[in-house]
Amino acid sequence: MPVRNLAKNLLRELWAVIDHIRNQIKKRRVEKRLTQSDVALDLGITPGAYSKIESGPTEISVKKLGEIAKILEVNITYFFQDSSSHKMEDQGKPYGLATKSDIEDLTRVINKIKEEIASLKASLPAPQKGKKKT
Repeated sequence: MPVRNLAKNLLRELWAVIDHIRNQIKKRRVEKRLTQSDVALDLGITPGAYSKIESGPTEISVKKLGEIAKILEVNITYFFQDSSSHKMEDQGKPYGLATKSDIEDLTRVINKIKEEIASLKASLPAPQKGKKKT
């Protein structure tokens, strides 16, 4: 099923982006010569909780990412930058890390997934009303 493979690939790419953000946070923290405890204190959380932000078990909310950016004295977009470049966009990628074509392709994939879900829902038998389960 090609849509399932596309969905798996999208999830794989999403996790790669999340890992990249975590690596950028750690990289900047080390550049600033701060410990995890230093950042945790500024965030008002325990060093263990902050460690989980950098290592992966804890999800990072946009709000928390913004707070971390402020502590590390960078714009939040810093975390999305390619490590080899300190520029968020280039001429070929006006949408950050994706081109307009990438965004259009992703939109098409999402729409195909929605259509497939609707088709699967339509093929399900209608629930029977008034019957009790025994």
